[in-house]
Order: sequence, then C-alpha cells, then structure tokens
Amino acid sequence: MIPHFKYGDQAMYRGEFRKYFKSMGPVVLPVIHVLDALQAKKNLATVIECGAPGAFLINHDFDVDRFLPIIEDCRSAYPDLWLGVNFLGVSGETAFPILSTLAETGTTVDAYWADDARIDERAAKQTYAQSISKIRASVAWEGLYFGGTAFKKQRTVEPEKYREAAGIASKYMDVVTTSGIATGHCAELQKIDDFRQGAAEHPLAIASGITPENVGDYMAHADAFLVATGINYPEDFYNLDPHRLRQLLKKTRRFAVQGNHKQENALEKVEEDPWYLRHMAPNVKDPKMAWLDPSSAYVNARAFHAMLDALCEPFASTTVDVVAGIDAAGYILGAAMAERLGTGFLSVRKAGKLPVPVDQVSFVNYTERTQYMELRKPAFRRATRVLLVDQWVETGGTMGAAIELVERQGGQVAGIATICIEETTAGNALRERYRCATCVMPGSDLQRQCNSKSLHYFKNFNWDAILP
Repeated sequence: MIPHFKYGDQAMYRGEFRKYFKSMGPVVLPVIHVLDALQAKKNLATVIECGAPGAFLINHDFDVDRFLPIIEDCRSAYPDLWLGVNFLGVSGETAFPILSTLAETGTTVDAYWADDARIDERAAKQTYAQSISKIRASVAWEGLYFGGTAFKKQRTVEPEKYREAAGIASKYMDVVTTSGIATGHCAELQKIDDFRQGAAEHPLAIASGITPENVGDYMAHADAFLVATGINYPEDFYNLDPHRLRQLLKKTRRFAVQGNHKQENALEKVEEDPWYLRHMAPNVKDPKMAWLDPSSAYVNARAFHAMLDALCEPFASTTVDVVAGIDAAGYILGAAMAERLGTGFLSVRKAGKLPVPVDQVSFVNYTERTQYMELRKPAFRRATRVLLVDQWVETGGTMGAAIELVERQGGQVAGIATICIEETTAGNALRERYRCATCVMPGSDLQRQCNSKSLHYFKNFNWDAILP
C-alpha cells in the first residue's frame, strides 16, 4: 500500500505528490459512482486491470451510513489498492472523524475528496477552512485531502478571483481540486491556467469533463484527473469503459515520458494520424462519388491488420454476439472483425436483395438521395448484442437506418465501428449514445481534415507508395 502523506505544518508540493504515486506526469484516478458493493468491486477490478494507480468511490444516490459497509467491503476485497472516497454533500468537519473511525477499525481510506472545502476568497479570515483543518489534525486519519474550490454545484466564484481562491486553498489541503460547471463539462482553460498560477507549486486536480480526446489541453497544468463520465460507457453513469480508461492512461503516460507540453502535442499529432490511413486514396474522378477511397488500404496486409487492431480493441472486453456489416463497404471490415471477435456475421442490405421476409426502413444517404435498407426477419433473438460496422460515417443516415433495423427486432447496439465518424450533428450524437471505435481520433487534426473532406497528404499523393 502507498504510505500515507502525514498532514502537518508543511504543505505538499507537486513533486512530492507525483513521487507519492510514482508518476512523472498527471495521475488518473477514476471516479466510481457507487450503486452497491458488487458494482463498485467490478469497477475497481477494471481500474486494476487497466493499470490506474487507484480510484475514488462516491455515494451519488444514497447516504453515508449505507456507504460505509460498501467501503469496508471494497477495502477487504482490494487491501492494497489506493482508495479514496467522496461523501457527497459532506464537508471535512463531518468526514474526517468518520474516516478516523474507519481507520481504527482496520478500513484504511487513502484520500478524502470534498466537493466544497469551504474556501472563501471574499473573506480576510478562513473560519470554516481553519475549523476543518483543526478537526483533521485532531483525528487519527492520515490520508490525502482533495478540497473542492470553485467547484460545480457550489457557491459561484467570480473568474477574476480564481487565482486568489486557489492560492488560499493551497494552505488548507493537500490537493487543490476544481471542476467544470457541471458533471461531464470540462473546465475552461483560462480557469485552469488561473488555478495553476494560484496554486503555484502545490498539487492541482481537475474533476469533470476530462476525456481521452481533450486531456492534452490540461496535462501541463494538472497533477491529477478525477474522471468518471469521460471514461464511462455511453449513457452509463455507473460503469467504467476499460477502452477509454486505457486511452486516457496511455496519453498521460506519454506526456510523462516526453516531459513537456510542446513535445506532447507533437507526439499526439503523430498518434492521431495512424500510418496505415495514408494508404487511403483521393477521388480523382467524379465529384459526385465519395471523396476518398479507404479500400486502397485494405489490399496492404500490414495496413489492413493495423486497422482491424484499432477497431477491434475497444470491443475485446465486451460482449458482442454478432457483427453486422452495412452494404456494401461495411462487409469487408465487418466480416474481418467478426472473425477476429469470434462472432457470426450479419449483412444489412440495400433494399430488394433478400429473398426472405425483411424489415425495411428509408433513409437519406450522403448524396442526399432517399434509399431503403433492409434486414432479414427475424435476424436474431431479442437482446442480441450487435456491433454495427461501416466503412465511413458521414451524415449518419445509413448508420441510423441500420440502428433502427436492429432495435426494431429487439437487438441491442453493442457499438459502432468505422474508419471515421465525421463531426456532424448526427455523428456527434452517435458518439454520445454508443461506444464507437474509429481509426480517426475525434478532436484530432486528421479528424478536422476529414470533416472538411480534404486530407493534407492528398496534395502530393504518391500512387506507387500505397501499392502492396
């Protein structure tokens, strides 16, 4: 178990905090919104499996009395895991004695996170914060104190006071902790810059809104990320998505290796532009046709299998009963993924092709033409988990039709896999609702090029270079 930081006259500094976690960069601490002991332990197992250094448990929907035996159960199950807690709506005045009692009975909690550390940047004297400090010093608990300052759902702090609030907070807690305006909303960069300057060389944690896609914007400023919705499954408030957690950990570790923000950005740019996508060819014929040809990457064995690695990895730890490829380019990737994942393959067809009973839906495709898609009926048993695969998602019309067909028959969409989802209103809605695997990383420079339908390397495209 990581030794506790002992609270005393000396404040904790950033270097000490990172040594505490044996990390060269920001520490990722997943936050688990607890339902019961079984669900909490399942998510803690995901934390361990993915290699995060620890986690926070939070009683989002019930009181502290019901929460305490769950904490005891989780500690018993994972005695060596770094474990923090947040008693929702409870300040340190109440929390520290409870944590002390837990410690005395053998349940060690490594950190306490309070949403409201009772810092008042408007006052000359910090009456509440000082009272909390005295209580903390008087009890037997010796863990880290993460104190919420200018935190969501608390008293509003004026932006011009952010720096001052962070400076005051650094005197009363181990880790100054702030957030965006609401759960799932990332903090404004200017706010974090002000907090970094105000906290000076003391640790700064950011909660809410951090994702694998935007974490690069915050890494130079933060020492810890307390993250939940950014690494949960879509539309699932209570369970961590191991793929997204691994993505987040990978990015923070790469930052730690590089050691500075500019190098991180350069490295991320390389990572966001996978080499195998440079085998995609531009449209040199009819502007009414698709603007590029991803299938030119399929003929190259290394490129094709690297693409399959990227698309299959997010679904390796989830249950997929069948892979459904969308007519026609989705058949190539879909069939190959079905073989990799060990499932059957289902074809979602354009209308008029199947000689059996079908469900049919209409949709508007990327050329703005109304078309029809159909699925054999019945195609699978109810509650079958279906992974939908297409080559590219542009307007979302084709994928939306496939989703409707699957759900009409009582199937569950296990996810979507495609080379790219363009950042349209429909595309963004798909990402919010479903687990999506794409070769083009959302928010990347390559994503922006795809949105504008013009890849930079097309200007000097070498046709011979893509040949196998």
